[in-house]
Amino acid sequence: MKIDLKYGKFHRTLKLPDKNLLKVLELEKSSGLADVTKSTIEVLENPIGSDKLRNLAKDKKTALIIVSDYTRGVPYKRANFNLLLPIIDEFHKAGIKDKDIKFLVGTGAHRPHTEQENRDNLGDEIVDNYQVISHECDKDLVSLGKLSTGNELLINKLVVESDLVILTGLITTHYFGGYSGGRKGILPGVVGRETIRKNHSMVLRDGVGLAKIVGSPISKEMSEAAAKAGVDFLLNVVINDKKQIVKIVAGDLEKAFLQGVEACNKLYKVVVDQPADCTFACAGGYPKDVNLYQTMKTLNNARQVTKPGGTIVLLTEAGEGIGSDTFDQWLSKATSLEELLSTPEKDITVGGHTAVINSKNLKEFDVLVVSEMDKDTLEQRFFGYAKSLDDAVEKIKAKHGEDFKAYILPQAGLIYPCLEKCN
Repeated sequence: MKIDLKYGKFHRTLKLPDKNLLKVLELEKSSGLADVTKSTIEVLENPIGSDKLRNLAKDKKTALIIVSDYTRGVPYKRANFNLLLPIIDEFHKAGIKDKDIKFLVGTGAHRPHTEQENRDNLGDEIVDNYQVISHECDKDLVSLGKLSTGNELLINKLVVESDLVILTGLITTHYFGGYSGGRKGILPGVVGRETIRKNHSMVLRDGVGLAKIVGSPISKEMSEAAAKAGVDFLLNVVINDKKQIVKIVAGDLEKAFLQGVEACNKLYKVVVDQPADCTFACAGGYPKDVNLYQTMKTLNNARQVTKPGGTIVLLTEAGEGIGSDTFDQWLSKATSLEELLSTPEKDITVGGHTAVINSKNLKEFDVLVVSEMDKDTLEQRFFGYAKSLDDAVEKIKAKHGEDFKAYILPQAGLIYPCLEKCN
């Protein structure tokens, strides 16, 4: 068969004999909500496991809405809606004035937003009328004491100073947090660098992985941090492959989040009955494949349905190269994958954790990268190199034989592929 796979703003064609193809794994088509504003108002009128927001806000003087940074792709505003305005209307009904409503951008360990990024992310109406502050993980922190893990919860002081705290965000699968959204709005969103570092340093512990919540020490600590921070209300969305909102959940932090997780699984999960010898995983084109670092979610999704010792072909233009200095330094300076995998948790830095967890993938699978990157750069960082998809197919034949079996994932950065035994 022939299939066009997105590559930057263009595409590359994969030619694969029919006998080698197990299946093309794609999302079921799902339409976006017809009227997002109406749907948002409806979920605020009927919150999950919680009183209405306007009732929670009664007799409160100040409110803080925590929003995701622009890299998370939350569709806060489009030409015909702004998700945040119905929340503000609830505050107004409770008597909270605009001057007492603030927005905190949950940047985690990322840099602060520019004003234009805030406008692009949240809309002019928000930026022009409300104070929008970017979290900075090395300043303006207060301690809420230690979590059960011993990790000190250093958190942005605005969370503590505000009478009412609202979390917003996007729920999708996450390769070591289990899922984005929900409690991740607090940790890593608005906590200190060392709190993030200690949490993310647990990436190699048992129970950590894609779509894993129960039994994951990382997810458990995130939930504990959000509860300790005193989050009053949650509003999260689930989107389809066209970035359209298909589900909105609102209410209690944990109960609403778990309903969002169910919706996420229903949309993104594709179950197969056997692992493949190899998987052709396309990051999804621009901007998902601007650099190699952005493609690590693609790699972690593809591994779910690939045999141990199998081959994963990553199709990613990666015109910007590696894309993360810290990720690059950890990989390029390591003498072996074993060295990375044996790094003590106390030495794993923010950013270094991504190199550590993906070294596990590089050890368990042959990862061939089809990109604009050169052979030496990739191989010095433990990745394999293929000059084209045709070249990758020939390399797979040489390793697995002419009768290898493969899956193709055209949107591997979005899909949640899993074997029948998965949750």
